[in-house]
Amino acid sequence: MAACEIGLGNQAILTKIDQLRELNVGTIIPLPQLVVVGDQSSGKSSVLESLTGFSFPRAAGLCTRYATQITCRREPERGVAQLLQFKREIPELNNDDLTKIFEEANNVMGIRMSTTGQEDGRTAFSQDILKIEISGPDVRSSLAPIRLRLTFSLQQDHLTVIDVPGIFRLASPGLTTESDIVLVENMVKSYMSDRRTIILAIMPCNVDVATQEILKLAEVADPCGVRTMGVLTKPDLATEKATRDAVVDLVLGRRSALKLGYHIVKNRSADDHSSTSSERLAAEKAFFTASPWSSVADRCGTTSLKARLQELLMSISKQEMPYVKKDAEQRLLECRNQLDAMGPCRADQTSQRLFMVKLASNFQAITQGALNGYYAGDKVFQMEPNLKLATKIMKLNEVFANVFWKRGHQHHFRSEQNDDGETLFGRAAADLPFAIPILQYPELGDIIDTEDYQCPKPLKGPITARIEEVFESSRGPELGTFGGTILAAIFQEQSEKWEPLVLSHTSRAIALVHDYIFQLLTKLCPENQVKENLWNILIVDKLRDAYRRAMDHARFLLAIERGGRPSTFNHYFNSNLQKQRSNRMCEALKTMAVCFTGNSNEYVPVSKISQYADNKANGEQVCEDILDTLVSYYQVSRKRFVDTICQQVVLHFLLEGEKSPLKIMGPDLVMSLDLEQLESIAGEDVDSKRQRQVLMWEIRSLEAAIKVLRA
Repeated sequence: MAACEIGLGNQAILTKIDQLRELNVGTIIPLPQLVVVGDQSSGKSSVLESLTGFSFPRAAGLCTRYATQITCRREPERGVAQLLQFKREIPELNNDDLTKIFEEANNVMGIRMSTTGQEDGRTAFSQDILKIEISGPDVRSSLAPIRLRLTFSLQQDHLTVIDVPGIFRLASPGLTTESDIVLVENMVKSYMSDRRTIILAIMPCNVDVATQEILKLAEVADPCGVRTMGVLTKPDLATEKATRDAVVDLVLGRRSALKLGYHIVKNRSADDHSSTSSERLAAEKAFFTASPWSSVADRCGTTSLKARLQELLMSISKQEMPYVKKDAEQRLLECRNQLDAMGPCRADQTSQRLFMVKLASNFQAITQGALNGYYAGDKVFQMEPNLKLATKIMKLNEVFANVFWKRGHQHHFRSEQNDDGETLFGRAAADLPFAIPILQYPELGDIIDTEDYQCPKPLKGPITARIEEVFESSRGPELGTFGGTILAAIFQEQSEKWEPLVLSHTSRAIALVHDYIFQLLTKLCPENQVKENLWNILIVDKLRDAYRRAMDHARFLLAIERGGRPSTFNHYFNSNLQKQRSNRMCEALKTMAVCFTGNSNEYVPVSKISQYADNKANGEQVCEDILDTLVSYYQVSRKRFVDTICQQVVLHFLLEGEKSPLKIMGPDLVMSLDLEQLESIAGEDVDSKRQRQVLMWEIRSLEAAIKVLRA
């Protein structure tokens, strides 16, 4: 009873696998199966006939042009052979009826049967699968009458095998071509590569196994040899003793790297057209009783091969069943996600506009999170860290400010080369922790500065000498003071590096924003056609206009700050100017200071102070005043200008303003689309429709498969 229960359980597992194949799930996820491979004329058809009891029709060109799935199982009713795709049924298996059905199948699959060599648009082989189901009563059942012992009556347990075309190396003029050789080899490789497939490599005994290409292909697909079994055919053609001994060594495992080993079966002769299955089994059994085959009798004959294959198929089916279920559930989830990402079918104007509105809304929702630094609000930021726009922009502004503070001036102001703020801010990092795609988008080439500007250090030596040169070449009739043009000229020269610094910084910010928009649209538009049309037809020109506005404003601010008359109402200017003068006086008076005994304080006599004032030449005093004024104004202007660039150009024009490029992809844009634009952008192309159909078909098949697996 226990053995019977186990047999029923095995039958249920194999039946489930067959049901999954009927649902075509095997084209989606790999299923446990046996695949028969080998060269043409290696004896594959005879092996299949022995295993299944199914006699392939003997007519030229049949049964070798496509993969054939043969399923044998017991049913309570008398058996039929049914070609499922054509709904053909025949009560008896005879050569003439089968030949007719196979010819019809070849015609439907578009297979070229002519040998005239004329091109008619058909191929010699097909990657379609012909499924043959053979069912019959259990001959061991008490209900099975003796008269049902036909060719297709089942003498073995449930078995499903896949037959693929035999590989060949030379094309036959008028029948096969060089491309057919490649097609068949790729088809065989694809079946062998499935990790849940047991490979039956068919090879004749009268050839050297080491030269068999099918073994080389199997070794690539199954490097460890754990799911490949060698099946040796035509032992009666191995007439030399050395050949027979080599075959026996293979079967005994002495020359084999295959964990499943080798098995030997005897084919019926080419002239045998009338023998029955039982007669061939008896003849095969008698053949293998002779030496040297008797020494490996347990590995000889169809009966033992069938038992071994049933054991292997059952083993791999039991082992892989939980993983098949897991793969089916995982693939179903992926298909549903892909279909959800495609959105609803977009066959009319209403569905197309709804699709675009949803796309725009998702874009704005994610962008709001990217601008606010709220990255926990959408999982897209975990999947695509490059979309953390606020983090990148803040770091970019920080590096810009630091470099501007440390290196933005043309000359050092003091001889100590320790200008105000340099020591403090010079320690900050001047390198970005991420790359900027400044050259990745050619559409920006005529708008931004694509050169990687590296701001040089200030020139050595104080600016005093340069101030004197400008003063001597530009002084006016002023007495004891200087004209505004001198300060403007010195300031403009001292701020020469501001322009490349600002334009480079603005260009980098534009590249970051542009890359963000492109990457986000790529993420939100799984259909390449939607993204490309939306990008090229609608968005790029508007983005370019927005970037031009940002660059123009940066140049406007540069012209105002550097080209106009120096001006400020900031009280920090006067405070700093007084500080500069006080520091200068203190430095000069330190040389005149004296100390009294018992007192650590230093004192400067009044007479010395008057000497300090009297010893200044007119020109020297004016140049010192120019330097003090320049330092004070430069510091005010620098702080004001850096903040203005970051606030107006980057934050307003590029990120948050009403005309920001990030606001372009919004509902207003979608509602403004005319019918032609809407169809061009949101209408589904042929590839998208096909992808949707494939996903829907896979979902239906996988849902049905999971029901089968859970039953």
